[in-house]
Formats: sequence, C-alpha cells, structure tokens
Amino acid sequence: MSATRKHLMLTPAKSRAVRKIPKSSKGHFVGEFVYDNINGKPQRIGFASYTEFKAAICLIYREDFADIEEQLAALPFSHPSGVTSEHFFDFRFTTKGGQKICISVKPERIATTFAYQATIDAVKNAAIGNICDAVATVTERNISPIELHNAELYHAARKPEPEIDAIVVDGLAQLETTMPINDFLEGIGLSGRGFFSVARAIRAGHARLFTPEKIRGKTLIERGQAA
Repeated sequence: MSATRKHLMLTPAKSRAVRKIPKSSKGHFVGEFVYDNINGKPQRIGFASYTEFKAAICLIYREDFADIEEQLAALPFSHPSGVTSEHFFDFRFTTKGGQKICISVKPERIATTFAYQATIDAVKNAAIGNICDAVATVTERNISPIELHNAELYHAARKPEPEIDAIVVDGLAQLETTMPINDFLEGIGLSGRGFFSVARAIRAGHARLFTPEKIRGKTLIERGQAA
C-alpha cells in the first residue's frame, strides 16, 4: 500500500479548541480544516473568522512550525479598570526551538485603539511566564499576500505522489541554472502535473525560489541545498 493511501486512511485528530467555536455564524467565516502535524499525522484546527484562518495556515507552513493550538482556555487577568477579567487567545504557536507564542487575532481597526493596547498589555503580564513566552496580536495587515498564497499552495500540495516526486527530486539534483517552474517541468517530461510536486520540493529544500514571490508556473527556481 502506498504512503499516500496510508495517509488517507488516517482519521484526523479532533480540534483542540477549549473555547467552543460555533459551527455556523451569520456574517462570520467559521469552520475547520485538516493539516499534517509535525509528526505527519492529520490534525483538525478550527477558526472563528477569515483572518484566523489565514493566520493559522500561514503559521502552520512557517519553517519554524512545531505546533499550534486554537481557542485556548480563559486566562484571568487584572483589567486596566481594576476589575478581574478573562482573555481568550485565538492561538498558541510553538516553534521548533520550543518558544510558545500566544496570539490574539483582531481587526486592525480594533488592534490600534488605545483601549485594546492597554488591555493586551495587562493580558501580557498574566500570560508571559504562565502559559507562554510571548504575546502577539495579528491583524489583516500582518498577513503577507505572498506568504498566504504559498501557504495555501503548500497545503493543497501536502499529499505525496511518490513516483512524480522522485522524478522531480532527481531533476532538481541535476539542475544547473535558474529557470521557471514550467520550463523545468517541461524538461523532465511532467508539464503541469508536476507543479504540486515542485511545491513539495521547495518545502523540503530540494529547490528554492530565486526571489521571494508567489509560487506560480513562471516563478524562477534553482537547486536547493537538499538536492
């Protein structure tokens, strides 16, 4: 049985959200998707807004990704007004180096207000050293269109195709110059059906982008260090 078929037989692990995410919400983009965790096993992750979805998929496909948890349990903190309150982080991102970063996803119009800035400063005092090593706020302005495009491509291309992947990796090992992805695929006899395989090869280090950009057929690639 191929590695791909074995992968498809695995049941994704349930979402780890502690705070319940509604299955539907009028005017809000909510749902969940499945990604492969650092051990290669499928894991469900929920999101309560489109910006949360974009933030999550970008985080998952970062090179330093080790783990991500969504909708953490309530964190008690002392509000600037003097009352005891609670804050719900949208994500806790763990790097390969072991650093844990709690993340709140907010619209830019809210994140830039004095009230939010004062509140999140108080939240940081309660969170850092307790449930994480750092706190960050992510808004729509923090999400790079290039990073999002490539993360969504990596996600779509995450399932291996062993025979095609072997041809692509072998071709990349012999690549002596920089060339567009389409030209490379034509040269090894795969054409468009090898595009996802090139994306996987970039992720694995067998190829690298000549310049940081959205990965498309015209994108220039060169042999990577792993090739």
